[in-house]
Amino acid sequence: MSLGLPGHLVQLTLARALARAAHWFALTCLMAGAVSVSILSLNRPELWITVVAVVAMGALLVLFTRHRRIGFAVAYLVVGTLGVYVFTQAVLGVPDVFPASNMFLVALPKMALVMVGGAGSTALAGVLWSTAAFLLAEFAALLAILGTAVPYRPDLFTLSTYLVLVGVMVLAGIDRRLSNAAQPAIHRAVQDGANRQLRDALDTRAIALLNDTTVAQLVALSLAEPGALSPALQASLRYTLTTLHDTDWLTDIDARGNTGPQPTSPVKAQTPAPSHQHTPEPTQQTVTSAVTAAIERGRDRGLKIDVTGDVDALARLDAGSDRAVGLAVQQCLVNVILHAGIASAEVAIEQDLTTISLRITDAGRGFTESESASDRLGLRQSVRRRIEQLGGSVLIWSRPGAGTSIRLTVPAAQKDS
Repeated sequence: MSLGLPGHLVQLTLARALARAAHWFALTCLMAGAVSVSILSLNRPELWITVVAVVAMGALLVLFTRHRRIGFAVAYLVVGTLGVYVFTQAVLGVPDVFPASNMFLVALPKMALVMVGGAGSTALAGVLWSTAAFLLAEFAALLAILGTAVPYRPDLFTLSTYLVLVGVMVLAGIDRRLSNAAQPAIHRAVQDGANRQLRDALDTRAIALLNDTTVAQLVALSLAEPGALSPALQASLRYTLTTLHDTDWLTDIDARGNTGPQPTSPVKAQTPAPSHQHTPEPTQQTVTSAVTAAIERGRDRGLKIDVTGDVDALARLDAGSDRAVGLAVQQCLVNVILHAGIASAEVAIEQDLTTISLRITDAGRGFTESESASDRLGLRQSVRRRIEQLGGSVLIWSRPGAGTSIRLTVPAAQKDS
């Protein structure tokens, strides 16, 4: 099972997993043999030589596990073959305790030796290493048995271990080939998914830009007084034509900012004063932001816009978020001009530790979002989807005859507490 990993990583991962399992099995066999013979050697001191042979095999196996090199594998085969011979001869030299050569305890070091094949980098290499280890183990055991009075009997434990290990390695090799064959299809599927996402993103930006430019300018022209166009409207039209004429507008529209002509005056954040006091002049704060530019363009189109709250909070938006929020605010104000039937709106700016919120409110005719969604393309594409792509949210409160309030909330740089 490849899990979508590249072919070379699949092969390496499976090889390491199989080698680790084989080595742990071998260490378990050696430990069981050492413990068993150690207990028996309490009454038969001549069996201590078997403990030394098993410990030597275990030490080399640990080195081979930590450093998978051919030299350690060859050394493990040589020492393991000698260990099997010494272990078998010593154990079967006590015929009253071990009357047959095919007992499980006698097979433990041989099974551990066969497990060297699990460290093969490929299935073929693993099978060759295991076959060599199996033949050496059986040859060493046969020589040891001939020097004792115990008759030779086939060892099914070692044979079964060898066949199982070879079967696992062969199946793993087949799986690797199938996984390698499946890699191109997996990568094509991933690429197709990425292409679909890219096309969707481009479609979204295209629709949003259509509303930001063509629709907005048509609205502005429909509201313009007869006669010569104002300088601000001319500049806005020139910017729209430049944007649409550029063949790379989908790729660099964010960099261009789409902020249009800069505001001719700073945005004023107004704080109402109590009625019994003299109302001071509004505090003016100049903020270079796509949001303030959108507000000024709305004013140039005849919309009376009151800005309240903390305008300086806009400085916490990064360049990309500032552009996107500015375009969303611009679309909200165009919607006021186009649908509200009123020439005034309010933009309130709020902030907390991690977000900035802008609320665009009008007292116009209102609408029911679920019933008019089909003709509110700008609200869906230029506002909602644009803000959601920033990880923000859009809340809309509106009903016929009661005006509309749209709250845009986007993540911002951490505010100093």
